[in-house]
Amino acid sequence: MKNGVREWLVRNQWLIIITALVVGLRLPSLFEPYWYGDEAIYLTIGQAIDRGVPLYSGIHDNKPPLLYLVAAAAGGNEFWFKFIAMAWNLVTIWAFANLGEKIFERRKKPVVVATLAFALATTLPVWEGNIANAELFFLLPTILAVNWLWRKNASWLRVAVAGIAIGVAGLFKVPAILEAGIWPLIWSATGEKKIIRKILILGAGVALPVGLTGIYFAIQGELRDYVTAAWLQNLPYISSWQAGSAGGGLFSVKGRAVVAIILLAGMWGMARRWGRTVTIIGMWGIVTLFAALLSGRPYPHYLLQTAGAAAIAAALLWEKARAEKIAGAAVLIMIFAVWKSFGFYEYPVWRYYQNFGQWIWGGKSTQGYLGWFSPQVNADYEIAGIIKAGTMREDKIFVWGDEPAIYALAQRLPVGVYTVKYQIQQLQQETTVMKDLVAEKPKYVVSFGSEEQLPGLGSWLQNNYLLERTVGAAKVYNRL
Repeated sequence: MKNGVREWLVRNQWLIIITALVVGLRLPSLFEPYWYGDEAIYLTIGQAIDRGVPLYSGIHDNKPPLLYLVAAAAGGNEFWFKFIAMAWNLVTIWAFANLGEKIFERRKKPVVVATLAFALATTLPVWEGNIANAELFFLLPTILAVNWLWRKNASWLRVAVAGIAIGVAGLFKVPAILEAGIWPLIWSATGEKKIIRKILILGAGVALPVGLTGIYFAIQGELRDYVTAAWLQNLPYISSWQAGSAGGGLFSVKGRAVVAIILLAGMWGMARRWGRTVTIIGMWGIVTLFAALLSGRPYPHYLLQTAGAAAIAAALLWEKARAEKIAGAAVLIMIFAVWKSFGFYEYPVWRYYQNFGQWIWGGKSTQGYLGWFSPQVNADYEIAGIIKAGTMREDKIFVWGDEPAIYALAQRLPVGVYTVKYQIQQLQQETTVMKDLVAEKPKYVVSFGSEEQLPGLGSWLQNNYLLERTVGAAKVYNRL
């Protein structure tokens, strides 16, 4: 037993070193404040689930349920949410290392290159690897699916399990399901047997976890709310934003789809000549990049979906075969060109770690450390402190603005089902929200201005509330 462990440690020294590197690089993320809007929404919903509030009908967001369940498992606490994300990412990296060994037939150099590239892409703030977003979580099941389907003529059981994994990934975020579309193309291009049967099994596998989730919500009497929020509302979400110069043509959703189809058709036609490895990596890169651009939004964490294909492509540059080198370079150039030209937001990597180091070693105050992430962070902490001191845990509050961190920090749930102003406005729920406010009369209301956009809010506050404090742009009202 001891000899077996020693042999494993010696054989996998490189993976242990990468694991230690990732833990070190992720350490600052465990001490990040409540600053990232989406994370604050997830944590608020996680707190609501912990208190028995039904998801979607009782507390709203437009993603499938698994990410909110992770936030609930973290107790709606930022530290534990980040800790789960770190542990999950480590398992994902180990699963990817296993895939690399399968692709490169245990040749150490390309496996190490691919795993290191994948680890850095999914860890560093460049693509928001430090944030607990859905992409970071659905990478594990999608990587496992590629692992099970990599070999030619995979058994029906492997196809079924891979389909289930992709279905689970889709329960974190819908674009992950697009990866199921790669395999029918690969099977038909490389001449696999019983393709129709495999497609049906794969589709059934994808549908199984989604269907079981629907059955659960149906039993709870929440099916309509679940389908509407988690699935149907994602369709208008796709077309509601045009990032940077992405105003039409090739940068419209239809334009990107046409480009992807043309590239996939070219890959399909050359599959027999290029071989299975080049075909899979090429198609995987095209489909995941299309999925990352699906909404047209400039958030770099969308690019995490391409991390697996990009990392394998980087390792292909070390291969001897000319076709594999060309394919690796092509995938990397395609992803890099889109990343730099599409207008994705950029985050400072060095200053992120510098800020943490200065705080840890006493060179920066806590207020300065928090303020580095956003000028609003210190104000949110102050507002949350006021609310927490003046309310009981079961009291509800209302924030008219896009600062859900106040709910998560104060550990107080919102009146109604919405956590941010933009959801109320996008779904045109102003009348419903105002009725909820009048009926429940929350202990505190925090307004970031533009009260005329919620008709009746201004006069209702004047008649029923006292301005207790002004914190930055926010006015904190206490019920009379």
